[in-house]
Amino acid sequence: MATNVVNERGGEQGETDRTTDTDPETAVETDCTVTLHLRSSAPAAATRRQRTVLNRLRSLASDGIVPELRVERWSSRVTVPSESDDGDQGPVELYDEFEAAAERADARLEPFFETREAVGGLLSAGPPTDRVIVFPVVCLTVRRDGDLTGLFPCWKDGDHHSVEDGLEALATASEDPENL
Repeated sequence: MATNVVNERGGEQGETDRTTDTDPETAVETDCTVTLHLRSSAPAAATRRQRTVLNRLRSLASDGIVPELRVERWSSRVTVPSESDDGDQGPVELYDEFEAAAERADARLEPFFETREAVGGLLSAGPPTDRVIVFPVVCLTVRRDGDLTGLFPCWKDGDHHSVEDGLEALATASEDPENL
C-alpha cells in the first residue's frame, strides 16, 4: 500500500521565530507538522467528511495557524505477512508507531483502527499467518520535532478524541492539539 504525500506550507517563511507571523495566541509552533491521513477509495459520505476536514486544515494553514500541513492517502487495510516481505512497510511502520505512542500515553486506537489475525487460505481453520490492519477514513496527527504528540481519533482517559476535536484544538489557543 503506497501513500501519496502532499506538503502544504502555511504562514510566511522567514524569521527564525518559532511561531508564524499570525496571532501568537492561536499560531502553532513552526516545529509542528500536521498530517492528515485519508483513506483512498472511501464511500461518498466519507469522502465528503474527508473534504470538509481537508478544507478546514487548508484554511488553518493559509491563516498561518498550521505552519506545515501534509496530506497522505492510505488504503483501507493492509495485510502484514507473518514472514519477511519486501513490500511497502510504510503503513505498517506508521501503525506500529501509532500503537506504541498510544500505549505510552495510556490511550487506545480501537475501535478507530482495527487489527486482526488472518488465516492462510479462504476456508482454512489453521493458525493465523497474517495480520490485517484496517485504517480509519480520516486521521489527524501532530508532530513536534518529528515526535508524534497528537493522534486523532483515539480513545484516552475514557474520552473519544475525534478528528474534529483535533481541528478545534489546532484552531484555538485554549486547547492543546497534543493528546499523547
